[in-house]
Amino acid sequence: MRRLPRLRLILVTVTLCASALAQSPEAERSTPATPALKTPAAAAPRSGPSPYSPTLQQGDSAYIARDFDGAIAAYRREIEKNPSGALGHYRMGEAELAKGNFAEAEESWQTALRFAEKDPHLKSKILFLLADLKERQKAYDDAVERWKTYQEHADATPAAKGYPATAADRIKRAEEWKKLSADSADVKARAEKRVKEADDSMRKSSK
Repeated sequence: MRRLPRLRLILVTVTLCASALAQSPEAERSTPATPALKTPAAAAPRSGPSPYSPTLQQGDSAYIARDFDGAIAAYRREIEKNPSGALGHYRMGEAELAKGNFAEAEESWQTALRFAEKDPHLKSKILFLLADLKERQKAYDDAVERWKTYQEHADATPAAKGYPATAADRIKRAEEWKKLSADSADVKARAEKRVKEADDSMRKSSK
């Protein structure tokens, strides 16, 4: 019988041993199993109560449709159910403003402000609207004071996410409008004085 070369015999022996070891139970136990891929679960739906009640949502829908009377009626129902809820009063003020009812908007927002102490973000919005309302009414002294209040709240309460720089700009604009209004009033007064003097002069000369 022909003998295999020594080196080839060694290689064959090593190969056979490795094959036998791979098939042994010990080898199977030592080989880590590949974990089965799991199908990703579908995202769970968001739960929890909405911050807006159905009545508020009805009011919002009416407001968007520019049915301001319908919005006011819905917000009034919300306030009757939850008189200490700031959001109902806040929304009522927006609807009143849309109708041009400045006094009613002021009253609603002042009420909302009393109930918004625990909601700094909503309080910031209300303070902003109250300051803006005085600008719309050209009550610039009051507007300046309210913008300062808004600015102080924004600086002291970062969680409110207010805009102190906006307040500073609006204060500057209000001061400029105050000056223009004063100048205009002076011009008007001087013009009225001259007209009166001219009338007096004409009456005297006609005698």
